[in-house]
Amino acid sequence: MSRTSDPALARPSAAPRKLLWPTVAGTALFLFVQYASAIWRLAHSSKEMDNKFSALARTHYLKFLIGQNLEVLIAYVLLGIAAVTLVLPLVSTWCKRLRKPSRTKAIAIAFFLVGFIHGYFMLRLTKTRPYFLNDAEFGAWYYRVLDWPASVQPALRLILFVILPLLFVAWVAWWYIRRSNRISRLIGIGVLVVTLVPLAISALPAKTAAPVAKDDKRPWNVLIIASDSLRGDRLGCDGYRPARSDGPAAAGVSPAIDALAARSIRFSRCYTPIASTMESSVTFMSSQFPHTHGIRQMYPDQDTVKRMEETVLPMASVMKAKGYDTAAIGDWCAGYYQVVPLGFQDISVSNFDSFKIYMSQAVVMAHFVIPLYFDNALGYRLFPQIASFAQFVTPDVVTDRVENRIEQQAASGRPFFWHVFYSCNHLPYRSSEPYNRMFTNPDYRGENSHGVAFDINKFIGGTDLESKWKALPATEVNQIRSLYDGCTRQFDHCVDRILDALKRNGLDDHTIVVITADHGDDLYEPGVTLGHGLTFNGGGQANHIPMIVHVPGLEGKVIPETIRTVDVMPTLADLVGAEKPDRWEGRSVANWIKGTETPETIPFFGETGFPFIQFTVPGIERPKLPTMDELTTIDEDYNYQFVLKEEYRERLVAAKQRCLITKNWKLVCTPTKQGTRHFALYRLATDESGGIDRADKHPEILVPMKAALERWIDDHQQSTIHEIFPDGEPG
Repeated sequence: MSRTSDPALARPSAAPRKLLWPTVAGTALFLFVQYASAIWRLAHSSKEMDNKFSALARTHYLKFLIGQNLEVLIAYVLLGIAAVTLVLPLVSTWCKRLRKPSRTKAIAIAFFLVGFIHGYFMLRLTKTRPYFLNDAEFGAWYYRVLDWPASVQPALRLILFVILPLLFVAWVAWWYIRRSNRISRLIGIGVLVVTLVPLAISALPAKTAAPVAKDDKRPWNVLIIASDSLRGDRLGCDGYRPARSDGPAAAGVSPAIDALAARSIRFSRCYTPIASTMESSVTFMSSQFPHTHGIRQMYPDQDTVKRMEETVLPMASVMKAKGYDTAAIGDWCAGYYQVVPLGFQDISVSNFDSFKIYMSQAVVMAHFVIPLYFDNALGYRLFPQIASFAQFVTPDVVTDRVENRIEQQAASGRPFFWHVFYSCNHLPYRSSEPYNRMFTNPDYRGENSHGVAFDINKFIGGTDLESKWKALPATEVNQIRSLYDGCTRQFDHCVDRILDALKRNGLDDHTIVVITADHGDDLYEPGVTLGHGLTFNGGGQANHIPMIVHVPGLEGKVIPETIRTVDVMPTLADLVGAEKPDRWEGRSVANWIKGTETPETIPFFGETGFPFIQFTVPGIERPKLPTMDELTTIDEDYNYQFVLKEEYRERLVAAKQRCLITKNWKLVCTPTKQGTRHFALYRLATDESGGIDRADKHPEILVPMKAALERWIDDHQQSTIHEIFPDGEPG
């Protein structure tokens, strides 16, 4: 390629003929650098991951990883074509202004321009999909560049990310159209069509379904909307107020949910028997305790799942038999439905705990051009696997799917039973703009800026996370709590959109809406740090979930008596007139909702989940269990799922903490290394966080509660309050 001046490059007729190949060369060089950098990042990050699974990926699955890296070349080729199309007019214009243009300079100009456009899209990503940057090794300065005052952000974002790109595309199209070459004109027209047609379609007003005729005999629809790790005490309707109350934060963390709760029945004390997603969700849908359905930790083997399917008769199966459309819709936290379908006809969720999915996602996120440019309908067609990735199936994607399905359902007239499950509140509390900054301190610049800093190696194969999390200063704790509040507000927005879609399509007056969660989360309350399902020390926030049941036509009220998640499906079955299977273990509280029965506290029995961390209990030596990477293995005959090793199944169950909560008291059972059981008793009104153990001072309370809890542990028998305290529960 000539390094000398080439005057022909400066003539208008030279473009695109003379400049095409230098532009292709410069673009290809830039994309080659990106591809090579991605390979380096993937290899480097793999070496840094010091655990059994990363070593397995580098050895046993190396061929699969190589194939995935070759497959993503399709993305680079498509990006190259698009980049050349957009950059060629700029290269031509620039070269005309050079005194001594040359092919070498044209290549350099093309390389620079493609890099500039790439940087622009990176900048745009910080405002549209900041969650992608969690795994990308890019400077944090991207976040600070767009730290504009809140009052001017909407206008500047409109100018920078909408108006300027449209003006640029229009200029590129005009540049091609005014060329004498027919191919150039076709390219220009194509650029306009590809850009403007999707914009025109998105600008069309949303369709409004024709009003559905009122008919009291229509079956009830049931729509359950949940967010993973949403606490029952961190919603506005429960009295919670965030630290910040300025600007958008003034509306609180849950304005839409609060408005719904005001006209609904809200159970202020609803608990899940196990605070872990898969186990809790099976319990919720099957109305059976974990010891009955058999899913007692989040890595069940294939035989355990088969036995579970033979044991349960989930609500979706009951509703399907009544002619209902049944669907589970969600993102990565709903991926357990790929393992335990629980009777749903349609499942639209991410894949869950497949090692190949994890490896494929690692490759895609290393090749950052894919999340940057292919998080769209075209990308999902070219790379179907990314539709299963956690960072691609976002809350907005889930809500879009629900809105579309509501519209279709309104047209069909068929009743439905749906479970919509979001990951909004799950660790590491990484929400999108504007929620990720809505409640945080604007002056904060620490490592938890946009999510909880998370070391995967220490989580999978380490043992010191408890000490690290306990050492966080108050500034970091407040930041983490504020990030959580932003996640709740994002979920609230999703709920608002779904409720609006129901109303828009004439289904709001005949749809029972339930707002809930699978479990809560610890947020540095006394005695705990982060996580869920790991301990009953501290308060009950990891097991306490929202339970808002909206039945159109019934007045709103708050019911403070305790219920469990096993009670929800029997209640819904009674509300819609479905027959309850004999194998269900929960109790219907439909008459509480209707006001025909006086509520009474139902004792809560619970157990901990998978021991990612075995939190210390003062004065007790607990039975030691290995780390996650030693407890589990990969079953290639079971869709490459992570499963608990057989030799640890009984040991894990035996090491679980158990808990019994009545109206006034909380009893925690902790197995010891010596094979005994330690019992600690707390008075809920003053010591829910586990501050003072009153077991020695109140034997009249300890003895009957201990007997009831051991009856549940050993014989799997529930007890009523009257059976525990025949003469009434002491205060």
